[in-house]
Order: sequence, then C-alpha cells, then structure tokens
Amino acid sequence: MVGIQNVVVKMILGVFLLCLSGISSANPVNVNNNEQADKHVVGAVCVIRVGEKLVMLSEVITKKISLPGGYIEPNTTPEESAIREALEETGIKVEIAHLIQQRERALIYACVAQDPILVSTTKDSLGFAIVESWFAEHFGKEVRRVYLINPDELKASDYRFPNDKPLLKKWLAVTPESAVDYYSDLSDRVNLLHQLELQLISQFQHWVKSWPQTQQSIFETTIAVLNLPGEVGFIAFLLVVSAVMFGTKGVLRLSIILLSVTFISSVLKLSIGSPRPFYIVPALKQASAYGFSFPSGHTLIATVLWGLAWYYLTHKRGLLVMFLLLPVAYFLAFGQAVARVWYGVHFITDTMASLILGTGMVAIYIAWLNAENNALDDCIMSKWFWLSLSLFVGFIASFSHAPDHVYLFSVLLGIFLGLDYVSWEPLKRPLKVGQIIFTAGLFALGAGVIAWVTNWFACQSSVSLIVLSIRSLGCFLAGIWLLTGTTLIRKVISTKLVA
Repeated sequence: MVGIQNVVVKMILGVFLLCLSGISSANPVNVNNNEQADKHVVGAVCVIRVGEKLVMLSEVITKKISLPGGYIEPNTTPEESAIREALEETGIKVEIAHLIQQRERALIYACVAQDPILVSTTKDSLGFAIVESWFAEHFGKEVRRVYLINPDELKASDYRFPNDKPLLKKWLAVTPESAVDYYSDLSDRVNLLHQLELQLISQFQHWVKSWPQTQQSIFETTIAVLNLPGEVGFIAFLLVVSAVMFGTKGVLRLSIILLSVTFISSVLKLSIGSPRPFYIVPALKQASAYGFSFPSGHTLIATVLWGLAWYYLTHKRGLLVMFLLLPVAYFLAFGQAVARVWYGVHFITDTMASLILGTGMVAIYIAWLNAENNALDDCIMSKWFWLSLSLFVGFIASFSHAPDHVYLFSVLLGIFLGLDYVSWEPLKRPLKVGQIIFTAGLFALGAGVIAWVTNWFACQSSVSLIVLSIRSLGCFLAGIWLLTGTTLIRKVISTKLVA
C-alpha cells in the first residue's frame, strides 16, 4: 500500500509541475546567450506610447497592471523577444526604436506600432481607454484586457512592479509615438450572423431604455436576480448550503457538477475564441466580463443547476408534476440567457447553444445518478475517481496554458486527498435554525480565511509562477476544506449541539 501511495504522490507532483511548465512555456525562464546582452538579462519589455499614455495590460494571474513583455526564449535576441511578447499579449505588431535602459534583469525597449492601434471610444470601469486585443494569442489566458494608461493615473499598488512606477513617465518621454484608430463599432470584422445579433442586442437595449424609469428599474432588478446562478457569490452560497444541509455527499454532488461545467465551458471558450459583443460594439456593455464569449458559462451553469433542481424536487412526485414544473426550470434558465444578452457580454447564439448543451448535461447527470453500475454517488465516494479526474484536468492544463485549469486541478486534488478524512454518517437529528446559521457561518468563515490568506500572500510577489503556485495552493486547501470542514463542523454539531 505504501508503494502505491508513493507512486500516486509522484504522479500528482509530476502533473502539477507539468501544469506549471505548461503555463511558463508561453514565457520560458531562460537566459539568452546573445553576446550583446548582459548574461543576467532574462526579460524584454516593450514601451508603446500613444500621446501621454502607455499601452499596458491587466494580467490574469497577478491581477496587476504591467507593460507588455516576458522572458527571452533560447536562440532569440532580446529585441525579437520584446516584439514577440508585444504581439502575443496585445495583438500589436511593433518594431524596436531603441533600447531605453536595462532595469535589473530586463531590457526596456522603446517600441512603435507598425499599424494604427485600435482603441475604443469608451472606457471601462477602471476609467482607462480600452485597446482591442481579443485576437491576441494570450488574451483570456494571461491577459484580461489591454489599456491606454497615463502613468500619473496609475497607483503604484496596482502596478506589478511598484518600484518601477516612477520610471514609467521617463520611459514614455523617450519613446516615439504610435498611430491610433479610435472606434465605436467593429461589426465589419465579425461574421454576418454576429452582425445581425449585434443589431438585435442594440435594439433590445434601446427598447428597454425607452421604458418609463419605474419599469426599467423593475426589469433591471429582475434581470439581476435571474443572473445570480452564474455568479461566484451565489455558487459559494450553494456550497455552504449543501455542506450544512446535505453533508459530504451533497457537497461532492454539487462540486462535480460545478467543476465539470466550469471546465467544459473554459475549454470551449479557449478553443473557439469568440469575442464578446461589447468588444465589437463597446456601447453594448452593461456589465463587466473578460475572456471569450462562447459558450455562456453563466447560462450553462444556470441550465444545469435549475435542471437538476427540477429533477430532485419532482422525480418522486410523478410524471405529471415533472411535466408541469419543467417549464419553470427552463424559464429560469432562459432568464439567465436573457440577462447575459441584455448585459452585452454574450451573443444570442452563445446563450442558445449553452441552453442546449446544458440540457444535454442534465440528461447525462440524471442517467448517471440512476446507473446500475458506477453511479454518480458511487463515483464521488471513490478516491480513484477524483484522482483520475484531477490527473486528466492537470494534463489538459499543461497544454492549454490556462491558469483556470491549474486552479481546477488543484481543487480536484484537494478533494482527492480530503476524502481520507470525511464521514459519510448523516446527522441523527435535524438541525435547528440556530444550529444551521452557526454551522453555515463557521463553514463560510473557514473558506473566507483560506481566500484572504491566499490573496494576501499572492499580492506579496510579482513573479507569475510564484503567484500561480500560491493561488493553486489556496485552491488545493479550499478543496480539502470542502470535505474536512463539512465533516468537522457537522461532527461538532452532532456531538455537542444536538446532544
């Protein structure tokens, strides 16, 4: 048994390192042997100027603002690496004007765009002008958005390298200016179907905004409620409720549903790379979102959750009740789809496809629940099921280069290891209201502490791989807490409060 455990540990460690190497392969940490460069130089950075502003990007991993740049690959010059990184991160083709300076282990280059930079006429919630970049290779994986930012308007705490923030103005001053094209509509760059959908979304928004203010407020409140199933806060609430009311098995059922839906949605988004409507027509934006559009993750999750809730509530009450309540489940899922279209973050076809895909997933889950062999409940109680799932996701992460896949792998690994410490025994007595509130608060407190500590440590580093590892560790601990926290708290309740 010890030999098997050692093999499993080595497999897990190998997959995790494979995940990290996959992420870093887009920006390998290798010293270039170019004789003109300092042997300690490992990075190249592009300074691209538009007026008194710089092209800067918001990073997925560090959640900080930085200049486009990255590590110097083997057998390439620092100049080639700076040009490559600018293209991969921002979608802007540049040429090197001159070397500005060497800053610690990075070379800072003044770069000029070969073509006019596409800049939106509107600003996002941060107050920065948006540079269109959804076609860049690293968009949605390493890069959230690309902006034009005046260095004076950027807080040092928001910049990835705060000590270098005072230098940004100096670098801007010695960089030639790049041409820019301001746009309010890029419809001619998408297919005919999306062009038609953009018109329909615009007409829908204008129609609602023509209503009296009272009706608009009612509509927006209804939309906000219908949009909840896809929100992080709502999902966290569901996990807390499952832990308190249904115990370990309930948490695992919900976890496998949420993790599988999230993974499938993420893989499809990165594979298809469809832009969001407000990337094309910025005026359509009614809510914040990043990454790609197809499919609608919110709609997919809502369809699966409402579909399975319908099944659990009706399957023992007869076919008549099931058929009568089925339209209610679809109405709620469809309401989520309408909300995503109204917010301008998804095309109509994104949400319709998600409704169809979600319906298929509900059917699969129901069949899995009722299977004679390897039923859902049997699988989720098996360590080997979770190990296989974590290794599969980790393997995909090593190729996708997506941080979200590494985080999913870490959660799955935490669940796998947490299964050694769970109890499957149900409570002997129903919980009272006070006990439910106490248990829910304690479970949420544990999760909150893990989230806060993880974020605090992640903010202490500016190295992407370190931050990725810290956040992965946080996800790993969250996966363990899902099970051990549920067992521990319910055990305390059953032995002290219920007795």
